[in-house]
Amino acid sequence: MGKYLVGIDEGTTGCATCIFDLEGNMVAKEYREYPSYYPKPGWVEQKADEITNALYDSCKAAILNSGIDPTEIIAVGLSSQGSVTGPVDKNGNLLRDFIGWQDVRGIEEVKEIEEKISREELYKITGHPLGAMFSISKNMWFRKHQPELYEKTAMFTTNQDYFLKQFGADDYFTDISSASRDGFLDVDKHEWSQEIFDLFDFDINQRPKIADGGQPVGKVTKSISEKTGLPEGTLVCVGAHDQNCSTYGCGAVEDGDVAMVIGTFGSCFVVSDEPIRDPNGALVVKGNVGPKNWTIEAFANTAASSYRWYRDTFCGTEAVYGKLIGDDPYNMINKQIELMKPGANGVVFLPYLQGNGLRANFNAKGAFVGMSLGTSKGEMARAVMEGVCYEMREILEAQSKAGIEIDSIRVTGGASRSPLWAQMQADIFQKPIYTLQTAETATLGAALYAGVGAGAYKDYKEATDIAVRVSGQYDPNPKLADAYTESYLKFVKAYQALANGGVF
Repeated sequence: MGKYLVGIDEGTTGCATCIFDLEGNMVAKEYREYPSYYPKPGWVEQKADEITNALYDSCKAAILNSGIDPTEIIAVGLSSQGSVTGPVDKNGNLLRDFIGWQDVRGIEEVKEIEEKISREELYKITGHPLGAMFSISKNMWFRKHQPELYEKTAMFTTNQDYFLKQFGADDYFTDISSASRDGFLDVDKHEWSQEIFDLFDFDINQRPKIADGGQPVGKVTKSISEKTGLPEGTLVCVGAHDQNCSTYGCGAVEDGDVAMVIGTFGSCFVVSDEPIRDPNGALVVKGNVGPKNWTIEAFANTAASSYRWYRDTFCGTEAVYGKLIGDDPYNMINKQIELMKPGANGVVFLPYLQGNGLRANFNAKGAFVGMSLGTSKGEMARAVMEGVCYEMREILEAQSKAGIEIDSIRVTGGASRSPLWAQMQADIFQKPIYTLQTAETATLGAALYAGVGAGAYKDYKEATDIAVRVSGQYDPNPKLADAYTESYLKFVKAYQALANGGVF
């Protein structure tokens, strides 16, 4: 058997390919960006060819620059976006651009859903609160507004099965976490719900097959080998929704394990051996790929992408100067933040640039509150970073109200790369924060799924025991608890005032 596994993360703003040895050490990484398109307010679309080419390019570059013998690669696994819908025709051609997970065009269809099934019953079957993010509302919009394309549709793909096909899968195969994001899954049984398909008059045969995490579903062909650098015959294995790959890459396998992801999308995942329902109906219940238990979670639609928005919108000077001196603009912004006191001198930022996920309010917008003539750029930057943490704190409090207690948190995503941000999380949550030997947990999770499927590990737990290691610990500073709680309560009240006042 070979020595290496390849994990590919098809993310929202770009893709990463990482090569790991069997002990979880990363030997190479390549990243490529691609755009999203916003044809109308609330709409988010992406072009499949742009993503496919970026996946191929990042994979080929990672293998080329790794210095390894490519024939030592055992298998490749895929981490992919969820709640993305891509209708294809009988020849496998995409009929329109992907409708992205951040897209909320199906708001009117959400009302139609509620006319046919109560929120409570939908939550009982699918494990997700009614909202416009899940693909069911987007599929309904597509059927209503593009009927000529709907009639040609042979398969509604998730990104998992669509891109597995681009790497050599024999058919359309997805996983339970990606399927869950469609809104048609019976989450307790880990299978498509015929009841939901019948209720909304969709064809269950137009959905991909649900496979186990790591299951081999094809092999790299000669033509794909030339594009990707993967040896011909390399096993192509089912991975998971990127958040579940990140959870797995954090080592969250058993009941009570906790992983928080703060990347383009944010969430806190608590692994549970039971599909616990939130009495308030706000938390998502989703299948945990591999062990086939569940994660109890809620999500932030923009999370660290709020920080990227701030960089792109307000930090042109930092971007230019960083390019001149060879430094990351984020490092300069972080230095500004470090000079500001906790609470950002009363400035609060609501990071709802694409709706409020926990409250299922997809009309919510981002906002700065509490600024004055004396407000500095550093305070605004700190308010953005704090605002992302406050949204995650709301998720933690919702989980606590559902009877889920959390003692410590493993953190991954862009926020875990910054000691400043990791310590801020510990201080705001007042819980120990652990970072891992690699922040690339989505690619690691995908690679480990592939390793299990290829027989490199005997089971899912052995893979994480061998390949996942804690590298850092950030303990909360109790002296900062009051300042952050005061700012957090202002954050909550600001959202409530704007929502109740009809602003969104």
